[in-house]
Amino acid sequence: MSQYIIVLPVGLLTSEVRAKAIARELYNISTPVAIQHDYQKESTVFDVIVHPDGVQHALVIQTDYIIPVHEQANLEKLVSMFPELTDQERVTLTGYIHTNKAFPFGNIVPSTVTVRDAEYMQANGWDVTTIDIEP
Repeated sequence: MSQYIIVLPVGLLTSEVRAKAIARELYNISTPVAIQHDYQKESTVFDVIVHPDGVQHALVIQTDYIIPVHEQANLEKLVSMFPELTDQERVTLTGYIHTNKAFPFGNIVPSTVTVRDAEYMQANGWDVTTIDIEP
């Protein structure tokens, strides 16, 4: 069953830019940019959906999705998408990812983020009726 993270704008980053960057950087953990083929240049781990208002964007996620970690993974851009994290949280997140060969996505969701279900999304105007990611 799909879950969702509504991505809020931060500073000069819109919800759309931030959501797409997070989805892309999560992919880059497994397949760093330096070793990607041309067909992988826009790949992401999770889809991004847009609210009918055209402003809000959300990641369509699975907290139990396993993300393999490549030894050359660079987390700088991913971590920069979460300016609300303290320095200690950044160090902890980076250390956790680099010391594991793979991890469930839910283990790196920041405490400042709320994971939503389809019922919440529908009640708040999101069209999620055709979205379902199989585990």
